[in-house]
Amino acid sequence: MRIGENAGKLPFLQTENAAAGKSEQKKSTVTDILSRAVEVYISAKGKSLNESADMEEDLTPAELALAANDKELADKKAKKAQAAEIEQRIQTDEGLTDEDKAKLQKRADELKRAGMTDEDKLSELHGKVEKLDKLVTDGFATDKEIEKQRDLYQSQIGRLESEMKAKEHHNMKLRGQALQERADRDAEITKAQEKERAALAAAQPDDLTALAALREYQKTAAAKKHADRSTIVIPTNKSTSDT
Repeated sequence: MRIGENAGKLPFLQTENAAAGKSEQKKSTVTDILSRAVEVYISAKGKSLNESADMEEDLTPAELALAANDKELADKKAKKAQAAEIEQRIQTDEGLTDEDKAKLQKRADELKRAGMTDEDKLSELHGKVEKLDKLVTDGFATDKEIEKQRDLYQSQIGRLESEMKAKEHHNMKLRGQALQERADRDAEITKAQEKERAALAAAQPDDLTALAALREYQKTAAAKKHADRSTIVIPTNKSTSDT
């Protein structure tokens, strides 16, 4: 006896088929949401890259380094946009199960973490210190109890601030180097243009001589042609007897 022939007589088979269909649908929904988030990421990142792609060929080494920093920030921004897209679907899609939401939220958290800038990380650390201090203020903990954890956060804050200052100093040097490289390149272009103009100017006397010779030839040819015309006897139909 085939299952297809008795599906109507066996309700549990229909239940299993329906459950399988719902499972596939849920899986597809999660995949669609993640795919849409990836599209948002690619769109945000691609827009930034396209804006600078045409300029890179003319960039100096320091300008390229600064452009790489901008690309990194654009990439982080795109990941934040992707995370926001996922979280919006979690809040608005009523068809998602708790399991679906948990999977999507995990992915959103990963993207938000990957998209954090140094400023974001610094703000997060300060927030953790403030929460510990609030525990003491509200009477839920003592200074002694939070001292070790707070010292850890303060140490991380100090290290991160030091790294940020070093990066800013490096970027300032890059900006100065970029200005110098651009000035040097512009000077090379100007020098090449001046050399080209000088070469053109040096060639002009010969050009003028050739032009003068051409004009003299044209005058001579025109005069000769006029003289030749004056010696031509134009025949007439009149006979000598008519005179």
